[in-house]
Amino acid sequence: MVNWDQWQTLLAVSRSGTYAKAALILQVNATTIGRRLKLLEQQLNYPLFFRQEGRLHPTYQCETLIAHLESASEILRAAEQESISSESSAIWRDLRMTAPPFLVKYLFASNILQLTKAHRVRVELMGTGTNVSLSRREADVAIRIEDRRPPLNTMGSQVEAKRIGAVRYAVYCRRGVAPRNLPWAGLMEDFVRTTGSDAMAALAGSKGFRFRAYHFDVLAEIASSGAARAMLPCVVGNSYPDLRPVSNIVLEQPLWMLSHRQDRDVAHLKGLRSWAEETVLQALSCPP
Repeated sequence: MVNWDQWQTLLAVSRSGTYAKAALILQVNATTIGRRLKLLEQQLNYPLFFRQEGRLHPTYQCETLIAHLESASEILRAAEQESISSESSAIWRDLRMTAPPFLVKYLFASNILQLTKAHRVRVELMGTGTNVSLSRREADVAIRIEDRRPPLNTMGSQVEAKRIGAVRYAVYCRRGVAPRNLPWAGLMEDFVRTTGSDAMAALAGSKGFRFRAYHFDVLAEIASSGAARAMLPCVVGNSYPDLRPVSNIVLEQPLWMLSHRQDRDVAHLKGLRSWAEETVLQALSCPP
């Protein structure tokens, strides 16, 4: 019979990716973690993890098992919260979300209090534009900008996508400066994904860009200095008091939320997805 310590060990390793980190979570040593998992694999008769680039990733069979364990863990969490009065002893949950760096900084980080007020969670916000972290279960939710529905066949059948809004872009320049007299600043070509590159190039025209950078933050700083104008996500441009929009919307890109199909009914992960969607709906606007 499998005991709860073994199930907790499985969850801890799936969330942390290493024996050492799982041992810190459960306050045991790494040898105990390894022994519990080895015994569990013998009892289940299939491997639970494989190692890739220094991290442990769940096998296909383990993916489904983890979803059931997450649900069971939520039920136990609710039971514990009803039976205790000490705030400090209530169970906390870890949430991991990836998104493009500018969305992490200007959208999700500034609204994180709403999530933590509603749920007893520890949150990891990771700024990245790739889907690798989701396909390897290094994240629970991934927010991505894609012109079309993401190709989920490259991430396995256990990942699903939902369109939750759009990122809008406009041209910005420093207040009090005539935009026609300014050169253009744009992102490095190998950094721009989807239709953003074409839109920037079309705006700059034959003269091209005088300034190039890897991040929208840097473009915003250049524009804010008065040295150039730039196409920026409105959520970035509107956050700079020295910048003003000098165009209507020049580009609108679909924003997708990717998540694990098995996690549909896991309460704290449903809370994460709802918060992300509500944050996008409320915040991603742009002046005319």
